[in-house]
Amino acid sequence: MIKVPHNGARTALAALVLIVAGGCVALDTTRIPPVASAGAEPIPGKIVWHDLLSEDPAAARRFYGGLFGWTFRDVGLGRGQSYTVIEHDGRVIGGLVDARPLARDVNVSRWIPVLSVPDMNRAMATVRAAGATVYQAPLDIPQRGIVAVIADPQGAVLTLLEPHGGDPPDRSAEPGDWLWNEIWSSDPDASLAFYQSLVPGYTVERAGDDESTYRYLSAGAAPRAGVLPKPVERIADTWMAYVRVTDPTAVAAAAEALGGEVLLSPRTDPRGGEVAILNDPTGAGFLVQSWEPAAVPTAAQ
Repeated sequence: MIKVPHNGARTALAALVLIVAGGCVALDTTRIPPVASAGAEPIPGKIVWHDLLSEDPAAARRFYGGLFGWTFRDVGLGRGQSYTVIEHDGRVIGGLVDARPLARDVNVSRWIPVLSVPDMNRAMATVRAAGATVYQAPLDIPQRGIVAVIADPQGAVLTLLEPHGGDPPDRSAEPGDWLWNEIWSSDPDASLAFYQSLVPGYTVERAGDDESTYRYLSAGAAPRAGVLPKPVERIADTWMAYVRVTDPTAVAAAAEALGGEVLLSPRTDPRGGEVAILNDPTGAGFLVQSWEPAAVPTAAQ
């Protein structure tokens, strides 16, 4: 099963994100890189980064490096702490955080998306008015921007970012790139309403005909994130990320050989291509999907 944190684990998860966010003033957070190159423009409403919290960082490196060819670069923050930047084809695409020091009783391994917002003060007012949970109030990270860690009103955890510079520009997803993000929600209508209030300019679209139950949030004339009823009732509401691959069957077999788990075997996705759900060796869940540009809406990082 996908290991989605319960309430106690979410508290530990928020504390772990503080390493990335620089919650400890003694850490040298100036070394945490921006999410985009100089000169990039902000893209409010886009998922611009993904952080992996892992109970076994060494296993995570072997797994994702072997599966997608990702590489890893440690950034020292002082006081024995470090942050690992994940790169693909020379581009920074995410971060890896060692979850072991702060989570002794629960497994918090999971992917956390980072959502770009245009105004953190406005976003936090919306968060509080909606009754969402604030795990970390806004913090200023010199090269990255102002960040906050929240759970939406249904409990899905994410990081908000008001970038100091810009966000990664939209580009076609290549194999090994982030392809798509979804919210698996116990109340999709409420989730859609919350995120529309959080990000000015979000509109709700349907994939396929008007009767489709699959809806997604769009901003700047580009699709940004899907929202659908969570497929398994007993899991908590969560964000899920997709990676583009050319052959989900081969990737699923490779994932098992690398110590991962296949939760949903590759199958045809009505929106296009084939999709599979995988766990990495410590239970962080994600999806892989084959994709053609005309088949599935995407705005890759």
